[in-house]
Amino acid sequence: MKALVQGAVAAGLMLLGTVGAIATAAETVPSKVVPDVLTLDNALAIALANQPSLRVAAGNQAVNEARVGQARAGYFPQITGRIAYQRATANVATSFGGGPIQRRTSGESFGTYLNNANLNQTIFDFGKIRSQVDTAEFNLQAARSDTETALQTMVVNVQQAYYGLQQAQRLLLVSNEAMAQFQKHLDLAKGRFKVGVAPKIDVTTAEVDLSNARLSLITAKNNLSLARVTLNNAMGIITPDQYRVQEPAPFEQYTILQDDALEKAMRARPELISQRALEQAAEAAIRTAEKDYLPTVTGAAGYSYNGQEFPLIWNWNVLGSLNIPIFSGFLTKQQVAEARANLLKTKANGDVLKQTVLAEVSQAFFDLEASKERLRFTAVAVTQAKERMALVEGRYRAGLSTAVEVTDAEVALVNAQVNDVVAMSNYQAAKAQLERAMGMTVIPSFASLLPGPAETGPVPMAPARPGPETGPVPRGAP
Repeated sequence: MKALVQGAVAAGLMLLGTVGAIATAAETVPSKVVPDVLTLDNALAIALANQPSLRVAAGNQAVNEARVGQARAGYFPQITGRIAYQRATANVATSFGGGPIQRRTSGESFGTYLNNANLNQTIFDFGKIRSQVDTAEFNLQAARSDTETALQTMVVNVQQAYYGLQQAQRLLLVSNEAMAQFQKHLDLAKGRFKVGVAPKIDVTTAEVDLSNARLSLITAKNNLSLARVTLNNAMGIITPDQYRVQEPAPFEQYTILQDDALEKAMRARPELISQRALEQAAEAAIRTAEKDYLPTVTGAAGYSYNGQEFPLIWNWNVLGSLNIPIFSGFLTKQQVAEARANLLKTKANGDVLKQTVLAEVSQAFFDLEASKERLRFTAVAVTQAKERMALVEGRYRAGLSTAVEVTDAEVALVNAQVNDVVAMSNYQAAKAQLERAMGMTVIPSFASLLPGPAETGPVPMAPARPGPETGPVPRGAP
């Protein structure tokens, strides 16, 4: 999963077409569509096929594609036709001025055949249609970038939720190990108390520690369930499956300079690409509004075949006109003013967006650096805490230590293990967030494995994640 999103956006857009075809699928995923052990690639495959936010982005892009076609319609002639038959009476009233026509009424009616075809064509409009097409095309470019934004956001949301479930699983394991350790301490304290070499308070202290460990285990189990719900939501599914996720991959060093990260974000962040397209669309809209000051040249032609009895009478006509705007109640002036104000607003939004992106990249960069530093020391802290635990247990068995020292050592070991788990999860999450902030979020290369419009079966599982191209960097490496 190392292909950058810039090289795989086409696959993502093809995917969105597939997503649109399954937009009416049931929200609840059939049982066992999620495997017992879910890989990150599997989670992304499920999300790509089920996340409704992608269908929203695909729909918005389709709307803008249609608007480009609507704008281009102005280049072509507009042809209409009519075939009609009319039946009417021909009663006559005396004219108001008292003319020679006498009032006459009768129930007699007659029929008329009305058949005609008309053609209207804009011949020259000083580029107004071209400006309208430019506006629509720039808006389409923005919509395509918004689609990429939705795709990247979906990927990073799944990654974050997946790492969160990894963390919850590992913390549950730590809680179970702590329970076993506190139970072992309680058994030891009871044995020593029974033979009269330890006071009753040692047993009571161990019982309190075990009760607290049980409470922590309950919390860990609840956090695991909540983390699974969060991942289901990120994947866009509802499932009762009690699946697990893979353990974290070996630590891989991720190094980038802050200036390089900022430069990549300014170049590749899809929101900024979309913003630039919106500014170009606003500039084209100004040109469109200004064209209303200028005349247009149009042409029209018609052919009719009418009459009350056969054979009908045919006629044709051709018309060329120069349409000159003289006064519109200052409408054009206000439309131009509105378009210019909209451009100023759009550029201001762009400045706000740039500041937001810069802040997000900087924050993600420093979060990654901090998590990297923490991760270097948590493994060492776990090793030291285990050594301390072994020493204290040995001293307690020999009667050279107190129950309080044992409790302190056990708590220190649990805290060290928790810190190690959280540090790894935070590092993975910070790395994913920095890639998203730079607009370099990776997407899976297996998008082509998703079902086509005619397929309704379960989402296929992605192949197993390949190992890193280079060996993992040791946890303690700088």
